[in-house]
Amino acid sequence: MNQISAIQSRIEIAAVLVTLQASLSLTAGLSAIPFGIVEPGFRVLSVLTILIAVMMFWLARNLRRRRRWAWRWLVSVEVVSLTITVVLTLLPIGTIRGPVPVLVNLVIPWAVLVLLASGSSRSADPRPGPADPA
Repeated sequence: MNQISAIQSRIEIAAVLVTLQASLSLTAGLSAIPFGIVEPGFRVLSVLTILIAVMMFWLARNLRRRRRWAWRWLVSVEVVSLTITVVLTLLPIGTIRGPVPVLVNLVIPWAVLVLLASGSSRSADPRPGPADPA
């Protein structure tokens, strides 16, 4: 019983971190909207960022509801996020300057991946959930 509560705690912490990450993405997307007045590319980027943030809120909610597909999707999204961040860091364009981009783009996705990978969250509750096939 103690192992199940530890795994459930890890999932809850991961969901909170994903919600924090989505909140920061939503703020970035909303703050880019005024720049879309003079640069049409910023409109597309701001809408895309807002949609990604909404998707991450939805995935965090479904992770708390113990949906297996949400766990898989979150792992995929965080791996893609880390891969893109590493590629942009290696390019000489100066994308990561300061502690906030390092925290948001590297530390939080890495922490979510570690929390979701540790303790095999799939074996936490062997009973199928309402969305899982019987």
